[in-house]
Amino acid sequence: MDYVLAENAVLSSAMRDETGRASATMLEHLIEDDFSSPDRQRMFQVIKKLAPDCNEVDVMMELPELASIITEVSQLYGGGSINRYVDHLIEHRNHRAVELALLHAKDASNEGKGAEEIASKFTNQVAQALTKRKGQVGMKTAVNEAHSKILEIDAGGSSAISTGFSKLDDNLMGGFQDGWLYTIAARPGVGKSALAIHFATQAARSGIRCSYCSLEMSAGQLAGRLLTSVSGVPRPKGKGSLTHEQKTKLERTTQSLKGWPITFKDDTESTVESFAGFVAQERLLGDLGLIIVDYLQLLSSPGHDSRQQEVSHITRQLKSMALTYQVPVLALSQLNRALESQNRDPALSDLRESGSIEQDSDAVILLNVKERLEDFNDVIKLNLAKARDCETGVIEVLFSKRTGRFSAHHAPRLNDNEKPKPKSGWMG
Repeated sequence: MDYVLAENAVLSSAMRDETGRASATMLEHLIEDDFSSPDRQRMFQVIKKLAPDCNEVDVMMELPELASIITEVSQLYGGGSINRYVDHLIEHRNHRAVELALLHAKDASNEGKGAEEIASKFTNQVAQALTKRKGQVGMKTAVNEAHSKILEIDAGGSSAISTGFSKLDDNLMGGFQDGWLYTIAARPGVGKSALAIHFATQAARSGIRCSYCSLEMSAGQLAGRLLTSVSGVPRPKGKGSLTHEQKTKLERTTQSLKGWPITFKDDTESTVESFAGFVAQERLLGDLGLIIVDYLQLLSSPGHDSRQQEVSHITRQLKSMALTYQVPVLALSQLNRALESQNRDPALSDLRESGSIEQDSDAVILLNVKERLEDFNDVIKLNLAKARDCETGVIEVLFSKRTGRFSAHHAPRLNDNEKPKPKSGWMG
């Protein structure tokens, strides 16, 4: 299909459709740069200004110098749905983006830049082009989207990714939201990596793709944790530790996990640019679902004067990925060492290099151990300390260190004989 024909068909439909649906479709998906000539770009802008009530006469009054062109264009549409024309223009936009990426890659090669750097930048440009996101959204489209989302949550059909904890889901409006950056922070050994694997498990069980980048563990180590957590079989302490039943359970779980939609980043590159390249490659393989980086302080971004500037750049990049690909991004983070000697619950100010992390995150979950139980079980407090447009609060979960499993924790109820008696006083 000729892209000029598609441009004319879309503009003609927008000027001739009295229902306003054509102009709404055009403005929802296209931008000015999707039109190849200055005249058609100006027509698009006028229709955007007048929509939904506009026709060729109205457009002529705004652009009298283009009257003859407007008349000609308005007569070029034969009726019916314009979706195929819109899709063609989006495809043409993406082709232009790929061609531009190829030119940039060729220029970079001629300048003698490294193959990995060239490939990373090219992959990023192409992946972002495929998101098909537009540059402007009108109030009508935005408020309709917000209204639909509210009704979707109320109906129990939220597209958010469940955390596996109903109370936390309730506080997060159904779970992890597209376009949000989540920070999960704790001191070492509390279980933040195990919690991230729990969240990846919840996504994968629902058929949602998960892209997991660990800068501490290999893919094999992560898969081992996942296998232990899902099967419930503790890692053996030595020869002969596993029973026949446990071996059978491990075998069944191994076969099951082979089909799970989880990809691990298995290399030692720790730059945020390398991470962006990993995410871009994941996008080229299909739609993204959940992105996890473990952990934020191990990411680097050379070329900054201070670590604070570097971390600010990293958190902005992570937030940009969430918005660009419209997926939730979970970034694990360390808390300040001083917290260990102060015998208190963590606060947002305890985030290492906290300024930009707190500012750029849409939600922050702080972990700390409330109580250590027998059999290597801990009661962990998940403090939703920050959440845009959501209710903050604390929930308690049970963490089994032997298996890496998390489960909802409920304090034991008191029976009638154990209920505390009211204190005596002047009221009797």
